[in-house]
Amino acid sequence: MKQFFHFLFLSFLIILPLWACSQPNPAGFEINFKPPQNIIDKYVYLVGNYGTKTWVVDSAKFAKKQYLFKNKKEVLPSGFYSIRLKNGKILADFIIDQTRNFTMDGTTIESKGKLTFLNSEENVVFQQFKFALENDQNLEVYYNTAPESLLGKFILAQYIPVRVPEFHWGSHEGSEGAAQQYYKYLINHYFDNVDFKDERLMHTPLDINVKEFFLESVFPQTAEVMIDAIEKFLARFIDENPTQVQKDNQDIYLKKLIHTYINAEPKYDEVFIYLVDNYVAKTNTEFISSAERDVFKRIADRKRRTLTGETIPAFESYTIDRHKISTADIKSKYTILWFWDPDCEHCSEYTPILCDFYAKYHELYQFDVIACSVTEDYDRWVKFIHEHHLEWFNTSYAMGTPNYDAVEYFNFADTPAVFVIDQQHKIVARQFHIDDLFEVFESLSQE
Repeated sequence: MKQFFHFLFLSFLIILPLWACSQPNPAGFEINFKPPQNIIDKYVYLVGNYGTKTWVVDSAKFAKKQYLFKNKKEVLPSGFYSIRLKNGKILADFIIDQTRNFTMDGTTIESKGKLTFLNSEENVVFQQFKFALENDQNLEVYYNTAPESLLGKFILAQYIPVRVPEFHWGSHEGSEGAAQQYYKYLINHYFDNVDFKDERLMHTPLDINVKEFFLESVFPQTAEVMIDAIEKFLARFIDENPTQVQKDNQDIYLKKLIHTYINAEPKYDEVFIYLVDNYVAKTNTEFISSAERDVFKRIADRKRRTLTGETIPAFESYTIDRHKISTADIKSKYTILWFWDPDCEHCSEYTPILCDFYAKYHELYQFDVIACSVTEDYDRWVKFIHEHHLEWFNTSYAMGTPNYDAVEYFNFADTPAVFVIDQQHKIVARQFHIDDLFEVFESLSQE
């Protein structure tokens, strides 16, 4: 019952015609701010949001116990704004959507614990929304009251997730089908509550977590599926004749995707390269600078040269007796390049597993191993070789510098790193988990 009366109160305060949000913003604004008594700074600043950036809209000088922000000609976009001191401290935050002429009374903070707004019903509700948010109360009532208002669109996008319908699971076969339906629906509708084309949201602190969706919700985690999901996602931002704001907004989330995949697992390299080639290289907004574009392109090129199907230069490194061994000398059908570090915990665990696989299957699958230690820890390297009877080509940076830096060329930050090449030095498998060894070579044997 309490929530019902709260809903009626909100409905009384905000009954916005649906056409209002599509009308152009009027020119001019007049915002009076009566500060708390302890604020005596000469100037305060009106600050707005634009994507991931903030901008100073105006400044106001203290006079007659208030600060007055006034401009008869400037168009002030709908959005979230704040009044701040020179040191960045926020004195008040508020929303501008339907009203641009109002008063904020901060002298009531000590007695009422909040700002008082005159001539701005939307900000009365905005303050209630903030209280509800801070106290984990239901926010949907604020959206339901005025779904086309800026506040309604923001709440829907930021706080109300898409509801996925229930699918009948049934038998094992039915379960598999239901799971496919579930993920298909999720991929196609996950962002339905976010109106990325509503330019008002660019002037809010909206922050949508794309990393969680693309690395956890998209299934299966193959490059093909992820690229398709990315295409559908980025299409949400752009009309047939996109505005600059839409382009800027797309670039903000493009940059989020870039940072999602730039240091992700190697299996995502193809996705990162796709983003750079098809989007970053063509973008031209303030949110991805030319210097950033150059960096992203260089990283993409490093990742590109070790994708499956690429051909590498012959790799030469030195054995324990300082004998040079080259991949060009290997006569087997395949060569595993195993880059490791005897001080690496995972290397210590996985190298013996690879050794066992080599002992059992290297003749069947016609492969050799060049295990190159990428550090100069000679003693640990030799000790590990003897303790685990590594009967393959053992090489190390401790014995001499290879003909090119494997860490830089193969672009790996962690060890172990694994690449399988054929006799033409073409990469046929890369950066897979040690548990997938058998599956990888079974697949190669059937080609």
